[in-house]
Amino acid sequence: MATEENIRESHIEAVSLTDAELVEIRQRTFEGAYWRTCLSSFGFALVILRIFEKAFYSIGLVFIAFGGVMLCISALRRRYNLDIFDNSKPFVTSGGYVVLTGSVAFITYLALLIMILRMDNYL
Repeated sequence: MATEENIRESHIEAVSLTDAELVEIRQRTFEGAYWRTCLSSFGFALVILRIFEKAFYSIGLVFIAFGGVMLCISALRRRYNLDIFDNSKPFVTSGGYVVLTGSVAFITYLALLIMILRMDNYL
């Protein structure tokens, strides 16, 4: 039966990437997805705050808060995942970040749903 070390070595030998390619992959994966989510949330909040009436400002502020939290998650993920290809450290999945991001998104959309259902009081 293959040991974890043999599997890791064969996987690393099968993929021979340059440092520039590794940086590009990390940039696209780690920073790109969370950063794009953050920017799109800020952009959507800006659209809501600029186009709609004052009754919708709270919805825009929720998207700003969501973008800020996603920016923090992105920074944390980047800070603690710089040594992903270091063989001396055990491989750890990013399940914690996925659960955190999912929880934040669930709370955000739950807050938005509650705000939308209460819109009858404002209009």
